[in-house]
Amino acid sequence: MILCYLDTSEKNISIDVQQKIVVDYATKYKNIEIFIKDSDISFLIKSLTENKNTILLANVVCLGKTLKEIRDNIDKLVKKQCTIVLVSENRTISPKKNAKNVIQGLDYALDMRNSLSSIITKKALAEKKAQGFTLGRKSRNRKRILDDKQDEIILRKLKGETNLQIAQALEVTPTTLYSFYRQHPEIKKLFTGESNA
Repeated sequence: MILCYLDTSEKNISIDVQQKIVVDYATKYKNIEIFIKDSDISFLIKSLTENKNTILLANVVCLGKTLKEIRDNIDKLVKKQCTIVLVSENRTISPKKNAKNVIQGLDYALDMRNSLSSIITKKALAEKKAQGFTLGRKSRNRKRILDDKQDEIILRKLKGETNLQIAQALEVTPTTLYSFYRQHPEIKKLFTGESNA
């Protein structure tokens, strides 16, 4: 069966232009049996039950938005024994002839792109650092809610108040109070041995 997939997504050229490209090609070589219009080719791939279809596409963009997506969709179509015709690029990807080489070539391209991205990113970060920019997340050296109430916490603890009572008096949750104890182990040491410290 000969199918024509027309990509309706915004990333591609208009459907009319796609259809003209494919129909001009098809009148010379093949008769198109079904036109499928969708914004994502994965729905077409999932719906293919019959093997050995020929899929006509106006351009490679119909296969995906990214190089990885294009590679994966070619692989899925080839596994369903489909021949892919990319009309604008004048390329035919056949499961019996060149599909393995095309997929392998795309894998190499993806690996090279990842290596280049890594090198370029490292270089750009080093340049920014050399220019005096501070990189990474900002430190959390900000003042915490209970930092000013350290003396009050100690006094309330010495009076025998429970952590729940202290938290309620200071209008914080018990979790915030326990977090304060973790950040200030010297205070926690004052009350070691007590079950509610």
